Amino acid sequence: MPRRAVSFLIALLAVLLAASPARAEAPQRLDNQFTDASGWIDNRAPAENAVQDLQDKTGIQLWVVLVDSFDGTPAQSWTDETARLSDLGDRDALLAIAVEDRSYAYSFPDDARISDKELAEVAEKDIEPALRKGDWSGAVVAAAEGYQDAASGGSGLIWAVLIVLLVVVAGLAWVFLRRRRRAAAPAPAPAGPTEAELSSRANALLVELDDDLRASERELELATAQYGEPATAQFRSALDEARRNVGEAFQLRMTLDEKPTPGDRSKLTRIIELCEAADKRLDDESDAFDRLRDLESRAAEVADEVDRRRARIEAAVPGAEATVRDLQARFSGGAVTAITGNADQIRERLAFAADSARQAREALTQGRNPEAALAVRGGEQAVDQADHLVRAIERAATELPAARSAADGLLAEVTAETAAGRAALTGGGEVPPGLAAAVTGGEQVLAEVRAALAADRPDPVAAVARLQSADAALDAALAAARDAAERSAHARSMLAQALPVARAEVFAANDFITTRRGAVDYSARAALSEAQRHLSRAESLAASDPVTALSEAQQAHQLASQAGQSARVDVQSWGGAGPYGRPGGFDAGAFAGAVLGGILAGGGRSPGGFGGSSRRGGGGGHSTGGGRRGGGGRF
Repeated sequence: MPRRAVSFLIALLAVLLAASPARAEAPQRLDNQFTDASGWIDNRAPAENAVQDLQDKTGIQLWVVLVDSFDGTPAQSWTDETARLSDLGDRDALLAIAVEDRSYAYSFPDDARISDKELAEVAEKDIEPALRKGDWSGAVVAAAEGYQDAASGGSGLIWAVLIVLLVVVAGLAWVFLRRRRRAAAPAPAPAGPTEAELSSRANALLVELDDDLRASERELELATAQYGEPATAQFRSALDEARRNVGEAFQLRMTLDEKPTPGDRSKLTRIIELCEAADKRLDDESDAFDRLRDLESRAAEVADEVDRRRARIEAAVPGAEATVRDLQARFSGGAVTAITGNADQIRERLAFAADSARQAREALTQGRNPEAALAVRGGEQAVDQADHLVRAIERAATELPAARSAADGLLAEVTAETAAGRAALTGGGEVPPGLAAAVTGGEQVLAEVRAALAADRPDPVAAVARLQSADAALDAALAAARDAAERSAHARSMLAQALPVARAEVFAANDFITTRRGAVDYSARAALSEAQRHLSRAESLAASDPVTALSEAQQAHQLASQAGQSARVDVQSWGGAGPYGRPGGFDAGAFAGAVLGGILAGGGRSPGGFGGSSRRGGGGGHSTGGGRRGGGGRF
């Protein structure tokens, strides 16, 4: 699928940028082959001559843009989006340089004359040395000359051919003599990828497929609501199969992170196989799914629906903000932090949805139906995420008080168990192994949790986690003194408190990752996937095996907490500051929100449609979708 059109944001962003002391630019449509609005290059003649020479001799047209800053957007994403907005074709390359960010990227057509390796070498050996010296014109000249040499085979091609011919003639005699004396041997197998390369590939695929599953799930819900379960059954089957593959892959990834072993290479290969199988399964259904939804013919209808949903969600924003303020005043901890920035994120998604609907209508009046379809699909995703963010606040308003009540119940339970354990220690009978440590630890946890819960803004979720851990240690130590019926009854009682809290923690982590997935790496996603697996197992065993179900619920809670914390770190790193997940430097508003939410993918891949779309690349010389390649970095 082509990447999502965002040209309707540019005019707004340009106005905002004009007020900024530094010229932080949003991705833009280039009107000229050479764009340098801040005048970083004093004498453009050498650069323009080199660019023209490249075009005359190879047919490659190199576009160049220099800006102060990429406005917090990843360099490759900024460059890919600018190339798309500028309608660059299969003979057009783009070099983008953010001078004050000290970063750059290139977007190159799929030209068979220049390999990915050669593109990376031109970047490393020609472009970056000039950039590090602040020679912006020299960097453009070096790029143009490097691409020209790579495309033409280099200025020394004739001499190289002559030398090769001489070597061949001399070598033939040597080969003739050696052949008689050499035993036949099989050719060595080509070197495969290193373990580090396999790991990088596996991690990228996990993130990519997890995004695809999240986008596809919502697309399927919309289609099912419109056409019914029978019409969408084949797509549900494909989604379930892909989800199982990705779930297994995440489980393998977690085991690799926890216990690295010499057999990691085979596990990494298996992760890649599972992800590629899931990807193919979704792709096999994507064309049929697009025909079913037929957004091109329904774009006007969908735009109206986007506006209706946007208006409804806008009406809910003041109440959601008041709820967040109330929860912040009453509670602390990760569950509160996770929703702190939701109101801002809701407004950003709604602004994007409004512009998407407007852009779709403009495209329809001009007969550009494919563009209209892409715009309304982006609008749908934006209002979906806004609704998701509102519901996350509403859930927190229910679940935080519930966790506080659960903590009170656990306090009573652990108090009773420590008393029973203390009695066993002083009763004169046989003392179970580990009981003394469990009792001492339980008493310490009780004292600390009571003090924490008495504070003005307690963290009930953390309190529940600590009490559950103490309870598990006491359970294990007292198990020998309990019969099976007593253990089952105790587990059932504890499960009634543990399961809702675990479920709430899983939902909170899932809400956060879904609405900020553009910034979240594989580790948080893997932990969440495992938390969901343990939660599902706990729910299925609750009636028949409460002891095992309790253990599964506690593992789900622990993993979901880990996922939420890891995801928040990822978003803060991506955003540069604060819990809001806002890119550092210039605030790009709805555009930044769309990138953060995965509606506009930071790696040049727009999700949208069943099974996502073009693939995310990595490293220098990678594919950026649409038949283009990219690379770059810092200087």
